[in-house]
Amino acid sequence: MKISLLNLLNKVAVVAALAATSLFFAAAPARAVNYIGNGNTSFGGDIGNGVLTLTDDGTNITGSIICGNGGNMFNALVIYIDTGVGGGFNSTSNFNDQVDENHIAICGVDNGNGRSVLTFTNGFAPQYAISLIPADGANFGGIWQLTNGGNGSLTFITSVGLTPVNMTVGPFTFSFPASAIGLTNNTQATIKLFGTYISTTAFRSQEAIAGNIFGSLGAGWNPFTQTAYATYNFSAPPATLTPVTFQVDMSEQIANGNFNPANGDTVSVSGSFETNVLGTFQLTPMPGDTNIYTGTFQDANPVGTAEQFQYQIFSVSGDTTTVEDFDKRPFTLAAGGQVLPLVYFDDVAPSTGVPVHNVTFSIDLSPQIQLGNYNPVTDAVEVFGTFQNPMTFAITSAVVLTNNPNGANTNLYSGTYPDGNHIDSFEEYKFVIATNGAGSGNYNFETSNRQFFTPTNNADLMVDFFNNVTNVFSTPVTFSVDMTIPLEQGEFNPANGDTCGAAGTFQNPTFTVGPGGFLLTNNPTATDSNVYSGVFMDHNPPGVLEQYKFVINPNGGNTIFESPTSTDGGNRSFQLGNLATNLPVVFWNDENTDQVLPAATYITFTINMTNAVDEFGNPFNPNNDAVLVDGNWVTPAFPVLSDATDPTILDDFPNNFLTNNPIGSTFYSQTFLVPPGTPVQVTYKYGIYHNVGALNTNVDNEAPFGDNHVRYIRTLGSYKFPVDTFGIQLTNPAAATEISFGNLAIGSVSAGELPITWLGRPGVLLQVSTNLLNNTWQSLNSSDGLMSTNFPRTSGNEFFRLVLP
Repeated sequence: MKISLLNLLNKVAVVAALAATSLFFAAAPARAVNYIGNGNTSFGGDIGNGVLTLTDDGTNITGSIICGNGGNMFNALVIYIDTGVGGGFNSTSNFNDQVDENHIAICGVDNGNGRSVLTFTNGFAPQYAISLIPADGANFGGIWQLTNGGNGSLTFITSVGLTPVNMTVGPFTFSFPASAIGLTNNTQATIKLFGTYISTTAFRSQEAIAGNIFGSLGAGWNPFTQTAYATYNFSAPPATLTPVTFQVDMSEQIANGNFNPANGDTVSVSGSFETNVLGTFQLTPMPGDTNIYTGTFQDANPVGTAEQFQYQIFSVSGDTTTVEDFDKRPFTLAAGGQVLPLVYFDDVAPSTGVPVHNVTFSIDLSPQIQLGNYNPVTDAVEVFGTFQNPMTFAITSAVVLTNNPNGANTNLYSGTYPDGNHIDSFEEYKFVIATNGAGSGNYNFETSNRQFFTPTNNADLMVDFFNNVTNVFSTPVTFSVDMTIPLEQGEFNPANGDTCGAAGTFQNPTFTVGPGGFLLTNNPTATDSNVYSGVFMDHNPPGVLEQYKFVINPNGGNTIFESPTSTDGGNRSFQLGNLATNLPVVFWNDENTDQVLPAATYITFTINMTNAVDEFGNPFNPNNDAVLVDGNWVTPAFPVLSDATDPTILDDFPNNFLTNNPIGSTFYSQTFLVPPGTPVQVTYKYGIYHNVGALNTNVDNEAPFGDNHVRYIRTLGSYKFPVDTFGIQLTNPAAATEISFGNLAIGSVSAGELPITWLGRPGVLLQVSTNLLNNTWQSLNSSDGLMSTNFPRTSGNEFFRLVLP
């Protein structure tokens, strides 16, 4: 079975370099510019394998999008624009406009789900954004001027006439006046642009176009960095044409039966040199050697453009197209035209009877040995790539490198391979460390491809370093986490063999790290024995932004990652310095003892079901239906609302259902006893159990997934939540969101006492001060969990505030 080099070699470095360069194409009288996606497929390749085309007539800028993934576009493409006039933004961190899907996509934040902050780099600071959402509820495309702030802060400029809409299948077109982004008609100007592909819930992919993006944690509500951008020359003159001659040797494809010109099979070439990169330019046999196919194309791109291309076979009998099975071949467009080197199709050279060029690969593993990533006694290092015959390419046939035990550098590993490709063929290769020896199945690959061109004679390639790690740093970093809450809740039980750890980018600069993290331990004799700590020697260079989370490894169970409230559930981070770093002690999930119940408490839910209709349009029928509630006080949280497909649900989860109270009214209620350690912030949701036919298949039906109620338990012992209305979620910005604490108010003095009221909860304290200048405050510990008091009035000034320690 042939293993595609495309699947085994990581193309990030190659694609990023190409994506940063705009690819220009001639079309009279306007000039079209094509931008190729970065090759990522985290959202299916809609944009990562797509093509964005821009053109203008001196007044209007017109764009088109040809999507990968069968031409579909299921999410939002946001194209940020930097016109070069200054006043742009370095990131989306302060964008918070969530009026609709377009605003959410531009800002990268959805309070009901999460935030995916995008940081702009390399001199790219956009002032505008184009959001294109053909479907997914928006069916609209427009231009907005970027502004920090909340809802309504983005300035809408104009629609871009996105076509088609209300469907996902393209191609898609859009157009807008150049003046909308501050350009002057018929006046040449260069703008920078970058496109990111993101869902309408701010869940960002790693797919990009007209540039590149990096997210160390992959797609999600995670931080991302724009690493490259493209340029567009508005109102630029048409390009001149430069002849480029392509030539490919089909001898081995004919011998193998993969190409039969007698049956009408054809050979063509496609790539960035064309006006339409998805088209093909057909080649013809060369006179005198009909195994070589050639053709000259008039390239409309500017001289110096970095181009890429691939040869392909069209089989008449099978009605199939076979494209070369590795990365696109590159060339730089030269003045006066050029003849590209002769290559074998797919780099498949005859096994015998051709000249070979002995290529020697060398790698210095000294840093990897020091990092503990390579053990000279048990491990092996190999190299593989397109220099091998791709028909037999597989990791098991990689070239094993060896060292010289008596050499000056015993960590230098080398190996020679006879390359049978034509001279100047574009080659790619990659080193791999085989843990526990070659053929063990445990492989660590380099993250990026390396390149060379087949030499005229034998050649020794330069000495490489694995993943280009040449220097090894060693900075001690102390991680500490207070595990009081998970200990109290029973989520973390060291007596049963559970362990605590920290996991993140600090662990290893070259390899993917497993979820377990490195072990943290506590001091049983310390004042606070619930604090778990550990020192890790960070080998990344100073200045790196490290990301991490604390984890629980249950004995025999799956690793549990924390979800810190300070990062909206995202990763914690720190910037690595030159000296030893002691990170501050934090609470697991940022939940300290003032944010959970210190004692068991009864909580009562009440909901008004007047005219209640579930999100699927099914009305509530009090004669047949039931009402239930579920939330984070249950372990595991939301068990009913997530899988309520069982007709016996009333028997399986009787305690989740509310009773009609008073009977015959539209109000339903239920009281639950929640244990100590339960968060005072309660997230919950109601559902209707339609006990009629097939309507009982989903009781997560009050509102869309993740759109919940959030309230706070404010008194110990027992507490009744305010009455809810079915379908009115407190996480909905349009609803009256319940605050954690506040509303501090002071009444008039009566009988020598000040009546003070506030919205409180367990952990919130009232403090008093007589002088604001010295910033000295006295906590009234008896106010914990209260919402009012009568404070004895004394002479002089008295100031009050609420705090959550």
